[in-house]
Amino acid sequence: MELVCAIDLLAGGAVRLVQGDYERRIVADETASDLARRFVRAGCRRLHVVDLEGARAGAPRELALAAEVVRAARAVDPSVVVELGGGLRTEADVTAALEVVDEVLMGTAAIEDPSLLARAAERHPGRVGVSVDLRDGRPAIDGWSRTADADVEELIGRLLGAGAARVTITETSRDGTLAGPGLETLTRLRSAFPQATLIAAGGIGSLDDLRALRRLGVDGAVVGLALLTGAVDPRRAIEALA
Repeated sequence: MELVCAIDLLAGGAVRLVQGDYERRIVADETASDLARRFVRAGCRRLHVVDLEGARAGAPRELALAAEVVRAARAVDPSVVVELGGGLRTEADVTAALEVVDEVLMGTAAIEDPSLLARAAERHPGRVGVSVDLRDGRPAIDGWSRTADADVEELIGRLLGAGAARVTITETSRDGTLAGPGLETLTRLRSAFPQATLIAAGGIGSLDDLRALRRLGVDGAVVGLALLTGAVDPRRAIEALA
């Protein structure tokens, strides 16, 4: 299982939101680029970067800062993979983002229009994934400001059928809380989609949480706040998951 180190961008800096609330933000003591360097030096080989302002605005806002993160990470290890999500609602947005990062994660646009995802995935094979954020069992969209009326398993099936390379699942009630991942939901989805590349996110706060996810059989785990607070040391986590 892969440790995926998260860096969330807002107002030119790195933050973490508590349960997706823009008014409850934890500001990192380091710049986004410094975080990238630290994570990669510790052995992290995939960075999960989210443009929070873009997610709220419906269009990318932090591509320049994302480019700085990529340069900082690759100065340490040229092979590191950087994925970006947040506000990618058009094919042009996806293309622009992929000029900066290795992979993208679509959310709202893919959920509301899987054909858009299909076109992007066909144009950029293997480089377009999806982020499915859940609130009370339903997909949360538009920067988590509203929910979509869709069955989660049916939705993920459609997204995979449209060509999504990977699916990142976040339970918004757990995100930024260190309260542990939603194992019940992830267990159900792992069983429903055994061949999909399934990534867990939200609430991961300890090495024990990561070990539980590994036993469950997910392919990766996105860790954010726990890395900022020191609750999870990236080097120890990578060693534990090896």
